[in-house]
Amino acid sequence: MGEYHMAQKYFGVMMVNVTGVELLIVNLKTHKSLERVTKEINLGDDVYRDQPVQFETVSKVVEALTGFVQILHDYGVENYQLWGSQALSQAVNADFMADQFFLHTGLEVRWLSMSEEAYYRNQNISLELKDKKKASHGIVYLVGITSGNTSVTRFDGGKFVTSTNFALGPIKIAEDLQSLRQSAPNSTGVLNDYIDSKLNDFDMGDLASLVSNPSPTKIVLLGTSPIRGLVSHYEKDDSLTSLPVSAFNDLVDDIVDASDQYLIEQLLVSEDAVPLILPELLLIRRVIQLTGAKELSFSDSGIVDGLVNNEEVALGFSKHDFTYQTITMAINLADHYDVEPVHRDLVTKFALHLFDQLKPLHMLGGRERVLLQVASILHDVGNYVGIHAHYIHSEYIIRHSDIIGLSREERAVIAAIARYHSSTTPSEDLSHFSQISAENRRLISKLAAILRLADALDDDRQQKIKKISVSIKSHSVVITVYSNANLAYENWIFNSKSHFFQETYGLKAVLKQRGVKD
Repeated sequence: MGEYHMAQKYFGVMMVNVTGVELLIVNLKTHKSLERVTKEINLGDDVYRDQPVQFETVSKVVEALTGFVQILHDYGVENYQLWGSQALSQAVNADFMADQFFLHTGLEVRWLSMSEEAYYRNQNISLELKDKKKASHGIVYLVGITSGNTSVTRFDGGKFVTSTNFALGPIKIAEDLQSLRQSAPNSTGVLNDYIDSKLNDFDMGDLASLVSNPSPTKIVLLGTSPIRGLVSHYEKDDSLTSLPVSAFNDLVDDIVDASDQYLIEQLLVSEDAVPLILPELLLIRRVIQLTGAKELSFSDSGIVDGLVNNEEVALGFSKHDFTYQTITMAINLADHYDVEPVHRDLVTKFALHLFDQLKPLHMLGGRERVLLQVASILHDVGNYVGIHAHYIHSEYIIRHSDIIGLSREERAVIAAIARYHSSTTPSEDLSHFSQISAENRRLISKLAAILRLADALDDDRQQKIKKISVSIKSHSVVITVYSNANLAYENWIFNSKSHFFQETYGLKAVLKQRGVKD
């Protein structure tokens, strides 16, 4: 276990969001955390009023991060990352902040998307849901409320079902309420209507199952929101981890009429958080109604914990890979847009087979394979809008869909692969393609060229080819297809679609047929 490996075991994550900064240092091998530091700095007021975050505030964040880097060095940690929340990335001067962070820490901040935040925040708790050998878990909704967003993820008996995000959070509600309050005397009624109108825009579809479910439904609130402290002070129980929904509703009814003074003195709410308490309570109550939950519990599962887990998987310390959730979500989306499943699954199978066999040519890794898989599942969603130029509709739908665990950039890559899977190629579509970074252009071309061949093998959707094998020769890639059918049409389509492959990989793709003994 050399010195190098020692340093490799340690991993540090720094996270900046609208409430401050956080540092977590973990030994990836033992999964023990060595250090967890949180520093509260309020950036939310500026972000949600669409004003640049003030220079003094940015300096405070930079100072905290510089301190964190010092701690990382003291521990001898060489592998560390800096992440920023989705809400903060929306700040008017997000680029300026990113630049300041870089100057002082040497790190590029990676901004999370809403669906990545939900993905990482859910991880610790979903491991717990899976681990315990209880079949009684029933339906569990993980609810993550950040200042500006709410994510709801559903698990049935420990299995991931679906996840959705609402661009609605307590700060956003509180801001909008300021104006409502002045004009409406009955502010709670107005507030409820307002939250309803916002949540009604979202499709709770798969989230709230229409079947009257015999097993009890519960909600787990994730992250350390002020609500947890408030509930334990109200119930006079510090070790409180859950409570029945009826008790929660009583609490809300009490607090609706409570004075700020009562919240601060009796329930020990910090003054900053007071305006957010009511919006958050009513938001939770609304989610409870939509999901029919009977019990409410709390979990500390946070984004940084998921980021640590991700690194453990990436470096081979852990097997807890959550990419299946991204794939499940892609299939949900394909179903929603009536994508024909037999063709979809066959094309996905061929595309992944080609990807695996062509590794010596493309040198891409596991993450790129996931992107290709999602693109294969979703490449035809645009047909829902219209068959004509469906690839443009596919691109639009994918860009604007919420798929848990994908970054904005990854979603753009998948959307572009879907755009180029059929007829136009990047070289014919330069104006569109030139907005993408050179590195991603190479990636999109490599994956789109593979998807295009896979799609060509079942172009008439007759599933004539069940199996393929691939061999790489010095001037060509030979794809042998096993089928007794007449493949004249497939050959013709394949030849017209393989030019793009040759353009990208520098080798000609050749189709060979072999008969199958029944």
